[in-house]
Amino acid sequence: MAFIGILASVLMYMSLLNYQMKANNLKAKDNFYSAETVLDEIRMGMEGQISTSVSGAYTKVLESFESTSEEQKNSKMRYYFLSSMQEYYKADDTTVYDLTKLYNYISADTALAQNTVLEAVRGTDTYRVYQDASGNLIQEKEGDASWSGIPKGDLKLYTDGLSFCNLKVTYTDDAGYVSVIQTDLRVKLPDMEFAQAVTLPSITGISMVAQNNIQVIPDAPMNLSNNTIGGSFYADRLIIGSEEADTENGTGVTVNLQETAGNENADKRMVVAKDLYLGRGATLTSDQYGELWAGTIRMHGGGNNTASVGKIDFAGNSIYVAGDLRMDGQRNSFKAGTLIDGEYTGQYIGFGTGRNNADNSAVIVNGTDTEIYLNELRNLTLAGNSYISLNTAKSGLSGEDAALNTGVKDIMMGQSIAVKSDQLAYLIPAQCIALDASGKSVLGGSSNPVTKEQYYDLIWDQSNKKVRDGVREVVFDVPCAALNGNTLASYGLNSSNVQKYFKRINSKITLVYYYVAFDSTTEEGRTNAARYYQDYYSVNKETMDAYASLYTKAVKVREASSGAYIMHLSGNLVCREDHSAELHPSTLGTDKNNVGYQALLTADQSKFKALSKKMIDSYEQLLPSETADTANAYTNLVNEGKILTYWGVVRADTNIVDKSGAKYFTGADSEYKAVVVQGDYEYTSAENFRGLIIATGNVKVSSTFHGTILAGGNITLGQNVNVEPDRDAVLHVMTYSNKAGITETEYSVAQFLKGGEGYLHSDGKAYINSDIKLGELIVYENWQKK
Repeated sequence: MAFIGILASVLMYMSLLNYQMKANNLKAKDNFYSAETVLDEIRMGMEGQISTSVSGAYTKVLESFESTSEEQKNSKMRYYFLSSMQEYYKADDTTVYDLTKLYNYISADTALAQNTVLEAVRGTDTYRVYQDASGNLIQEKEGDASWSGIPKGDLKLYTDGLSFCNLKVTYTDDAGYVSVIQTDLRVKLPDMEFAQAVTLPSITGISMVAQNNIQVIPDAPMNLSNNTIGGSFYADRLIIGSEEADTENGTGVTVNLQETAGNENADKRMVVAKDLYLGRGATLTSDQYGELWAGTIRMHGGGNNTASVGKIDFAGNSIYVAGDLRMDGQRNSFKAGTLIDGEYTGQYIGFGTGRNNADNSAVIVNGTDTEIYLNELRNLTLAGNSYISLNTAKSGLSGEDAALNTGVKDIMMGQSIAVKSDQLAYLIPAQCIALDASGKSVLGGSSNPVTKEQYYDLIWDQSNKKVRDGVREVVFDVPCAALNGNTLASYGLNSSNVQKYFKRINSKITLVYYYVAFDSTTEEGRTNAARYYQDYYSVNKETMDAYASLYTKAVKVREASSGAYIMHLSGNLVCREDHSAELHPSTLGTDKNNVGYQALLTADQSKFKALSKKMIDSYEQLLPSETADTANAYTNLVNEGKILTYWGVVRADTNIVDKSGAKYFTGADSEYKAVVVQGDYEYTSAENFRGLIIATGNVKVSSTFHGTILAGGNITLGQNVNVEPDRDAVLHVMTYSNKAGITETEYSVAQFLKGGEGYLHSDGKAYINSDIKLGELIVYENWQKK
């Protein structure tokens, strides 16, 4: 990773820059204490504040880095630095400095402090700070015994710094020798060299970057297609097959994430910022190398043929998912992890912490005949909980009923892997619904859900917008058989934890469902949800397993004691196979106090953001503009402005007859080329080159390509097309250039990449160094020694 160093080594970590401030540890010139030694200690103390002020000023300049000129940057740097220094040292106001702050830089409880008198002379007034015989700090104004306040000296502001005026140091050693120095301490503004900090990803290992989608789709609906994607890649969405719900198009697509033999890359990063979408009947496989990062993973089952299966098989690499793995449709098979040389290999890390449904990593099974195999992983982490998505559910309500579900919230479940039927567990036990004062149901029989008519006739007084008199809508202190004899209150539930949901079944029937709604924002709420499900499942196991068997054929994880194994589960999960089921309890109780585990989750969240923005691992190395909501790996890699300029010049250049040929950048080796296009581009077998493709629009790849493709729109891979990175080819074409315009301006390929010049260095880095020696910023003026 390349970083332009601007300042380095201040005891302060800054995200976009390194400081190289080399503080001079000033030495006393003599072997004995003197007034010079006192000034040395004051200077060393001031260096710390100068460092802090420079750091703060530089950070503020970076906030508007790209929208300001070099002159404006320097002006702002001066203002922020001097303002910070004035604010820290001011006494009554910023025109005077606090003499005590300078005195406090002298080593306390030493002979140096005890034998020093520090004075500031302001016209006819002299202010003094020293210690008495008992070590008490004395502050006084000469000739005025009744004075109290802050001893101060003049603090003068200049265009290039500021001056602590008329500072007088008197030191008396144990032999009675007195040394006196009076001087101004002048602090100069550091000379700053501003340059954009550029952190460069390893572009030679990247096969594709699409600002929008990468989609793999055959040329004809029923065609089989076997595609390989090698190296690192980025897309907002990765679509394998088709998104069309009722089509067989793409049901025969298989995508393999792997390199050719001998080119395996353990450092590759496969990044899908939002959605990895597996269409009906499609297959995704991988080798054991690298990391795949995704916002969510969605599978949609097999095609119309009953032998067709939607399949994902991650064979030992690391999978990081911010959101859910969701399985819809019929016949999904998901596998992560494998045995390599007898060792469990691979990780599935769902790092979304489940505070809400959008920030959550769990596994959701909505489809039937689903198989989930996680039993050969070495690390299974599901940091989130499943949710019942009431917000997006279709209620069927219309007319005057349309607003009945206004404000409804999703229901957090106590599981990290859940099937559709599990939501039955979160219906409030019927025996707790609509009881009178004697504890009897006003419904004539316990029920949840209740009909809309029962709700308005027996429970809710619609005219007065309140529960009917004499009715307790939900009772929290009744022992529930369905919860192993526990009350709702024992799980921390009260009236604020009840969620009602209205659903129209047909033209005549609308039902009202009562759900328990645990607080997803607290550890207590999540722990109670997990415990609630454990108790419910222990009583209703047979029923729950029967329902779940309609959705899942197998859910397999390893036992925690089976080999070296890491398992973190925010919620419970139930393993199922061969008509048997076993509950694995949540590890939230131990995980919430596991500082190392919590730090890893935070680090994963930060890394995913960095990869999504620029295909680098560290978020702290991004510029402010690179972290904007609209920024992504494409906008942070490609210099579209330079592309627009180049093509504007080409179109205006009457000497260039073949305008379309200007997209090619070539060199002595005809095998290598770069293509730079404003708009769309298609790579076909007729092109037949290795290298780099940059297009501001869409790119269609109709033939196998070796190199890097950067697209401002979508990248579409056709039937049996492979795309793999080619380091040598990309490095070759980076040096290529074309001339265009009346002045024959030279445009190199590297210029079309942001920070592109950094790729031309032997180590792939760009450097601008500016060392600041703090000690040299403090000078003496008007020196007098007595």
